[in-house]
Amino acid sequence: MSKVSGDDLSKLRHYDEVTYRAITLWSNNNDPLNKELSNHVLASGLAKDDSSLGLIFKHLLWEGFNGDKAVENWFSFPARLINRNDWDVLKRLDSELYAGVRSYYIYSSAAKGNGAHVNTAIEKLRRLKAEMLEASESEAVALVSAWLGNEFQSKSHIDALVEFKYSFNYLKVEKEDSFKAMLSQREIAAYIANILLELQLYSEALLYADYILSIVPLTDRYSVDYIASVQALTQLGRFSEALARAESAVKLATDMGNADNLIVALILNLSVYTHNINEAEIDKIRGLVGRIEQVVETSMSTGSSPMIEAYIQTALTLIEALDGNEPIRLAEEVDSLTQKYEAWASQYPSAADINLRLYQNLQRIYEANGNYEKAYQFAKKYRSLKLDRNQLISSKSLDLGNDFLSKEVEFNKLRNIKINREKDQLTSQANFLKSILFGGLAIFLGMTTLWYRRRHNVAKALADVDSLTGAYTRRAINSWLTFISPEQVNCAVLLDIDYFKKINDNYGHNIGDEVLRTLSQIIIKRIRKIDRLCRYGGEEFFLVVQATEIPEAKAIIHAIRQEFESIERWGEQGVAFNVSFSAGIVTFKSTDKIDSVLERADHLLYEAKKTGRAKTLVE
Repeated sequence: MSKVSGDDLSKLRHYDEVTYRAITLWSNNNDPLNKELSNHVLASGLAKDDSSLGLIFKHLLWEGFNGDKAVENWFSFPARLINRNDWDVLKRLDSELYAGVRSYYIYSSAAKGNGAHVNTAIEKLRRLKAEMLEASESEAVALVSAWLGNEFQSKSHIDALVEFKYSFNYLKVEKEDSFKAMLSQREIAAYIANILLELQLYSEALLYADYILSIVPLTDRYSVDYIASVQALTQLGRFSEALARAESAVKLATDMGNADNLIVALILNLSVYTHNINEAEIDKIRGLVGRIEQVVETSMSTGSSPMIEAYIQTALTLIEALDGNEPIRLAEEVDSLTQKYEAWASQYPSAADINLRLYQNLQRIYEANGNYEKAYQFAKKYRSLKLDRNQLISSKSLDLGNDFLSKEVEFNKLRNIKINREKDQLTSQANFLKSILFGGLAIFLGMTTLWYRRRHNVAKALADVDSLTGAYTRRAINSWLTFISPEQVNCAVLLDIDYFKKINDNYGHNIGDEVLRTLSQIIIKRIRKIDRLCRYGGEEFFLVVQATEIPEAKAIIHAIRQEFESIERWGEQGVAFNVSFSAGIVTFKSTDKIDSVLERADHLLYEAKKTGRAKTLVE
């Protein structure tokens, strides 16, 4: 066994971060970000590295990009495949990272295949899990279990739930820029909650859903974080609580100004109204439908989709059913609804899932219209397709063998629960009708997948940006600093708004937020793409100006100061006052300790405040 060197560990950490960020953040709609990611890959030296580590991470990029031409600009497809010796090199350096990298490699290799590829991936992950168990690496075992659960979601909810629960307590709470944390506790909790909802274990699902909201600060939440909670509360009949949480999601998305978030939140809100349906809510349903259509129409990033169109048409058809107008009108709306769902099913991996939701919604629509004969027909169609699908999944699961690692006591308990649920559905039509979830779990599972999984993960990119000011977060800037050339001299600027507390006290926090946003926008407008602005504290900003000496940086700050201090009116009422800021500028190289750089800049900022404010001091 060869000795582990510090250089190899350093190279491994760098390859891990660069490759992870390239795979998870790459977006066809963000050229500046893509260029930055490309530069990081090219600067990493990965292209010319033919060692075992270089080979593994080059293969990882090819698999992760799954046919995207971008990777061809960095290096050609590796000359040979990864062998056991290559994997052993990674395992000796970091067994937990080995588990994360190899799990993702297995997953991404199977993602572009068919159902047989998924079976193969499950077998490979099981062997990897056994390997990690034998090595007594609990965190590594948890990582592999999370990926196993991920694969099992299309095969068996029970198997997926067992793996997710096994891994839950060992995973990191949030994602990090490493394959060690590609699947985090936050999203695994969402997966567990969704499966429990499918099994109709609503109270337990609510526990996991509430846990998500408890670990995620309000400033870091997205609409998908509210989905399981709203669904569980709705199914428990706690409609006022469900509506309150759905409206919180709408408010949060509106404040963020993000169309993707807002569409999910509005659909979530709509689902509560359509489930607790009565004629008094028709106008609210109409209003929500109109707002969703408006956001979709005006959003350049989101655009419409078969899923959104199907959901909107469901609500419109329900309105027609409640209005009790001509049967011909309702029939036309139902035909349109069926076409929307067919379009959605044609783009979805499992058409049966979409057809199940269509039958659920048509049953509910005819119930609302008073046509119980039609409602019963679609309820029978749903039941028949549901049982056929479950039998198909069960038959596929038989070929997967027995996993001795997953024989938790809970396994049999959950399987019995599911069997009993199926019996209840066959023997009690009334209870079956009451259990239907209007809107469908598939819609929300689709949204969760859209936001949490795959390499076009917009939520991950947004997590690096402060939602109020648009500046980078402290965590993001710390990560980015590692990519600056070590020989390059740069300037670090620490800025602090003068008398900010008085602004909040005298004019309110809305005005204070406007002041923060305005300063951030002015700075971002005046700096280059290679520079970075970070919101460092409440009213404090940290600016990095690359390859720049102090006189140039001071000139930039002077221009920013002139524009910012010239603003005389704030808020919708045009409140009259001027705002200034103080700043300290120091030079540094990326090899310097960031804490030391900040301490030097903070000392100058303190002196600027102490000697009169509204000034810039330099070293």
